[in-house]
Amino acid sequence: MKKLNKLLITLFSFAVLTNWLAGGAWAGPKVKENHLPPGLAKKQTLQQPIPLAYGFVDTQKHWARQEIAKIQSQGIMKGYADNMFKPQQPVTKNEALAVIMRVVDHQGTSVDQNGLLPKVFPDWMGTAPLQAYDAGIIADWELLAWHGNKPASRLEVAMWLCRAAGEKSVAVQDLLAFAKDINQLSKEELVYLAAMYNRGIIRGTPEGYLNPLKPISRGEFAVMICRFTDSVNLTDSNPATPPAKTWIATLNPAPNQKVTVDTNRFTVKFNQPMVFAEDRDITDLTGTIKIFQYLNNKWVEADLSYTVVLNERGDELTVILDHNSVLAAQAKYCVTLPGGILQEANGTAIFPGIGKGQWSFVTEQTTSADEAAKATVDISLR
Repeated sequence: MKKLNKLLITLFSFAVLTNWLAGGAWAGPKVKENHLPPGLAKKQTLQQPIPLAYGFVDTQKHWARQEIAKIQSQGIMKGYADNMFKPQQPVTKNEALAVIMRVVDHQGTSVDQNGLLPKVFPDWMGTAPLQAYDAGIIADWELLAWHGNKPASRLEVAMWLCRAAGEKSVAVQDLLAFAKDINQLSKEELVYLAAMYNRGIIRGTPEGYLNPLKPISRGEFAVMICRFTDSVNLTDSNPATPPAKTWIATLNPAPNQKVTVDTNRFTVKFNQPMVFAEDRDITDLTGTIKIFQYLNNKWVEADLSYTVVLNERGDELTVILDHNSVLAAQAKYCVTLPGGILQEANGTAIFPGIGKGQWSFVTEQTTSADEAAKATVDISLR
């Protein structure tokens, strides 16, 4: 009997202990849910969603993301619902004009067009159309056939920006040498395009197409507006102010310098170290850096082979001709560097590139050292 009592007491104690342990095990997760250990809490904090680098979800890998972010931060252009910018969507004429007037310092509306303009432009544009007309950015002939909800072309944007900058004397030679698709344009239209092309505000494809009549996308428009504001001080009476940022310390050979045909290195010395922009590498440079020769009043790609080298520090880029490539005597050459591939190492600004004709040089008539040596040998063998 005593043994039975001891057995019952033992079983009862075991049951109580088991129930207590089980209760603690089931209660545990509830306690841990509200009181995370410091290490786990830190880990979960680090795993929180990372904020987007730029404001719009559809521009994270877009080629114009830097410029889009800049104009958004300045309140020049805005996005759509759901945090979208829609960079591929065309810009309407009304939208383009409204944005241009946000960067032009012109408040005057002293023109007698108060009756006509409200019939042409929507209310959301406010006084922008009046200011644009007063500043001479839009002309009477445009108002007579204005369709503001239709896409603006690259040519039209160049025209309005040219008028906003007050360009008067414009050389068209470089534009004519570059673009293959401008034969159908009038002389006045060529001047508008040339003004923006010379400033580097509008650029074409590597194949030489400017696509002047193509509708401009929101991404392209954002880039043009950024380049425009960087190249023109719109609050100054003199629009031809230098760019706000100077990228290049020296070019060797210097622009317009005379060189010998033995010259086989062309070097850009930057003011600061450079790195490749996101999703870019050295292959993007080697495939897009070009050497042109001026022939028959236009720039044509030279038949030269070369290698591109960016030094370890990132502040010097050199184009080196291959051994079988030699410059012609008494010839004019230029080297172009594409924009959008390099950016400053200690910031986010993108190198805008070197356009066609901006870095040009001329070869002398003298023969190369190899040719001179060969001539000496030939004479001695006679």
